[in-house]
Amino acid sequence: MLSAIIVISCFIGVIILIITDKLNRAIAALLGAIITYFTLILIEGKDFTLIMDLLFGTLADGFINLHSLILILSMMLIVIVAHEAGLFQFISIMFIKYSKGKPVPLLIGLCSITVLISALLNNILTVIILIPLTITMSRILNIDPSPYILTEAVLVNIGGTMFSISSIPNILITAYAKISFLEFFLNVGVFSLIIFVFTVIFFVFLYKSSLRIPEESAKILREFNVWNFVQNKRLLYESMIALIIVFVLFILLPTSVITPDMIALTVAIILIVVSRLNPKEIISKVDLELIFYLLGIFVITGAFDILGITQMLGSVLSLVSGNAFVQLIFVLWISAFLSSIIDNIPITQVLIPVIGEMPVGIGNQKFYSLAIGANWGDNLTPLGDNILVVNLAEKHKRPISFKQFFKIGFVTTLYQLAVISLIFLVIFYLFIGLVIIIIIYGWLTFFYLLSKRGPKSLSLKINNLSTKFKNIIIK
Repeated sequence: MLSAIIVISCFIGVIILIITDKLNRAIAALLGAIITYFTLILIEGKDFTLIMDLLFGTLADGFINLHSLILILSMMLIVIVAHEAGLFQFISIMFIKYSKGKPVPLLIGLCSITVLISALLNNILTVIILIPLTITMSRILNIDPSPYILTEAVLVNIGGTMFSISSIPNILITAYAKISFLEFFLNVGVFSLIIFVFTVIFFVFLYKSSLRIPEESAKILREFNVWNFVQNKRLLYESMIALIIVFVLFILLPTSVITPDMIALTVAIILIVVSRLNPKEIISKVDLELIFYLLGIFVITGAFDILGITQMLGSVLSLVSGNAFVQLIFVLWISAFLSSIIDNIPITQVLIPVIGEMPVGIGNQKFYSLAIGANWGDNLTPLGDNILVVNLAEKHKRPISFKQFFKIGFVTTLYQLAVISLIFLVIFYLFIGLVIIIIIYGWLTFFYLLSKRGPKSLSLKINNLSTKFKNIIIK
């Protein structure tokens, strides 16, 4: 009992240190891991071999932590080379150019770029690439970048649920539940694409009247040569081919033959060799802070399982309802709100075994729900990675307030979670779900027709309400 109290307090302390930015997240996690280590050794009488099991996993669980670390490191190496080649900047500028200077196509193009790149990179690197690029584009076109920056910040997390390698939570979940690349995409990525479409429609409705591009600026964009941003075409093609090979092998090769981490590691090493880049420079750019952070979290959350905390939490969650649909929705929303105030990596690592204890007879669907909630919940508050968006915008003299980001992020995320919940309802209860969709569609159609054909005063009121709603979010 004493050990459980110490480890839980340690976990909460680490989270507080990270949220308040009092200590570097890697150092905070390692400090928590050391406290957990001494607790298990001195109070529980465990030996050092247990710590190795917590860090890398055991033979019984297939060394899931080690596989996760190798996959993360391998994808980092591939992405570093691709970034050196300017691949992601090249793709972004291609999308911008082919919008032909039209505001709505430009918005849709930037939304598509964001989801595509964040599906391949981590959220922080995606933001670092896209925000400065968007601000530079806005200066060339002489337009306000705020609507584009806000849409990119929100959609980064949608891209994070596209593939099993798109985010750390996805990698941890798929390694634990032994979910294949293709299975994850069909059960999570497809839903992410659907929500992406709904989100883009929402943003087009929200910003359509305020998006303007001067004709002179549009002409400059149409004449722009995207290849000016590429210094090494050979390296660009090599990194592009490497990414394609990785994805094809992930889909074609079953994990029982070759695990995804070894596929990625093999391609990464071959790419580094053929790229002729300095290996020392590539390795120096690896995010070691993230690796040490994960190692610390692995030890702390692994102790939860050893001390019976995981089983206890699983039993509590199973009391929510015996209904599979209700538990699925509960996992979705609780993981989203927890991720909004706590980094989604430790939350995911804690909830994975807890959810595994839940008696839900729907296979891996509970893990799909966790992946969606843990990734999308980031946008409910302007904390975590979103702070970087605000800081980058301010650094480039295009400031976005936390209040402005909070309004758009909170409303959009609730909208996304509501839509995916409705989709789940249709899957579980087709008739009820269709009835609700018809009712919602009927109300939307009614208000639309009323605003177009009804009395002018009523139409004016409805238009005023719509304008106020937009102003509340934008301002």
